[in-house]
Amino acid sequence: TGDEKWVVYNNVKRKRSWNKKDEPAQTISKADIHKKNVILSVWWDFKGIVFFFELLPDNTTINSEVYCHQLDKLNDALQQKRSELINRRGVVFHQDNAPPHT
Repeated sequence: TGDEKWVVYNNVKRKRSWNKKDEPAQTISKADIHKKNVILSVWWDFKGIVFFFELLPDNTTINSEVYCHQLDKLNDALQQKRSELINRRGVVFHQDNAPPHT
């Protein structure tokens, strides 16, 4: 199963922080005035295993080209992680009729 959702993504890291002596520097995300909306696309199965996920670049829409590319990546992930499903009979892939979040 796959789905996509608009999410707010901001991964700006602070360059400096106060630390105690002999402690490693902390990597804490810093809030930004301009938050970045991206599309998170995730693929999983009934066992809850995430086959793959990706954050689509700015101004990307889920069109036939992007979707076919994701299906190719899903097929590769299935061959690596769940090879028993490759030659199985019956329903392996279920697609709903919901429109993509573009």
